[in-house]
Order: sequence, then C-alpha cells, then structure tokens
Amino acid sequence: ILNGKIHVGLEDKELEYFASLGSSKVRKCSRRDLALTVGMGENGATTVAGTMVVAHLAGIKVFVTGGVGGVHRGAFAGQYGESTLDVSAD
Repeated sequence: ILNGKIHVGLEDKELEYFASLGSSKVRKCSRRDLALTVGMGENGATTVAGTMVVAHLAGIKVFVTGGVGGVHRGAFAGQYGESTLDVSAD
C-alpha cells in the first residue's frame, strides 16, 4: 500500500521508494489494518492474511509468499534480553 493506494506488484521506482521509507513509516497490514491504512493515506506492507484479501479483490486465485511465522535470528534474545518475535494476527 503506497500513500493509501493498494498496489498489486510494484514498478522499480515504487519499490525503491517503499524501501527508502524505513519501518517506522510503513504499517504492518493484516486484513484488519487494510481499511485504516488506505483511509489514512499511509504506507503498508501486507502480512499473509492481508495479501490473501488483496489477491482475492484483484481476482488472483493462487499466490506464493515466504517468511511465514515472523521468526528471525535472535528473536528470543535481543541485545538487551528482550524478545523481538514478530507476531501478527495471521
């Protein structure tokens, strides 16, 4: 979602813009966050559940995704002992 508009696929220039924003300016969008992000004109990256909704609306019957689960190296023992496990509503 770029500036409140849902995109299915990005041009190189759009992808570069999105990547330059940084995580503090991009909302993590599960299905429950799509309307808010669009309505507020914000930027968002979809979770698997969010992608399923967008794919359905676009008429896409099959899609592939990666990174299910949000687990990454050091998730349970951050620099200061905090957990950085990324858990979504998916």
